[in-house]
Amino acid sequence: MGPATAWETAADPGLRDVLRYLQTGEALGPLSEEIDALVDTFNKDREWVNRVLTYEQETEMRCRRAREEALEQGIEQGIEQGMDRLGTLIGRLIDAGRLDDAKRVSEDAAYRDKLLSEFRLQG
Repeated sequence: MGPATAWETAADPGLRDVLRYLQTGEALGPLSEEIDALVDTFNKDREWVNRVLTYEQETEMRCRRAREEALEQGIEQGIEQGMDRLGTLIGRLIDAGRLDDAKRVSEDAAYRDKLLSEFRLQG
C-alpha cells in the first residue's frame, strides 16, 4: 500500500471531504456536494463565465499596460538622469581643464564610472 494522500489523513471531516473532492472529483459529503453544485451551475451559465473571463482578461491587460508604461517611464527617467550626470561630469572636467578626461569619459564606460565616483555623481 502506497503513502496516504492528504485527504485520507485529514482529521477534520469537512477538510477531508473537500480535499477528496479536489483530488478525485467525487462529491461525497455535504460541503463537496455544495461546491460541485455551484461549479455545475456556473459551468452551465456561459454568460456569467464569459463575463468573469472578460473581466479577468481586461484586468490582466490593464495591469500589463500599466507595468509597460511604468517600465517605459522608469527607463526614460534613468536615461535622463544618466545624461544629466554625464553632462555635469563633463562640465566639471572642462572647468578643471581636464579636456582629455572629458573626451575619454564620453568613450570609456569604466573610466566614466571611475570619474563619476571621483566627483561624487554616481547614481
